[in-house]
Amino acid sequence: MNSLVFTSIFALASVSLACAATASAAHLKPEKVHVAEARKNQAYVKDGLIVGGDRAINDVVVKDIRRGKGPGFDRWVIDLEGNRSGEPAAIQRPPYYQVAVTPDEKRLVFTLWGSPKLGFNSKKVVAAMMKSPAIEAVELFPRVDDETWTFSINLKAGRPVEVFELSNPVRIIVDVKSDERKSQ
Repeated sequence: MNSLVFTSIFALASVSLACAATASAAHLKPEKVHVAEARKNQAYVKDGLIVGGDRAINDVVVKDIRRGKGPGFDRWVIDLEGNRSGEPAAIQRPPYYQVAVTPDEKRLVFTLWGSPKLGFNSKKVVAAMMKSPAIEAVELFPRVDDETWTFSINLKAGRPVEVFELSNPVRIIVDVKSDERKSQ
């Protein structure tokens, strides 16, 4: 009974978070909506919504979420693969996605469309992500909708992020600027 209540609470939180991110997108000023590029270009966003991907892609697997370190930023990579009848299929870009950057809440909310299936070890992902000096908490919500999946990352401080996508293999890259006070 307790696990059912716990799962229901997470499901409701996930739906609320996804709805809030989508609803807030409708109220965003155009200058707060940014389109992810196909390469790194130092276009960091402090507040707003970053969108990218291809709306026509509707069957993907999230293979992994991993992290690394670059000069002046912490890097998170969402590895994706196309799927057709349970078999890997080539895709050129990620499916449509949104990343809501809310510095007041110190949170990044990721929503991925394309009927994503989750093909990674969640405990391993959370453990690796929590090694980031920028992260306070990682919330991998259960899928409550066949079309989307939402997860959030709570930051220790509001920081600018750059989101871009790469292909061969397909992945979404999130670079979070390092705390500049520590690097001086």
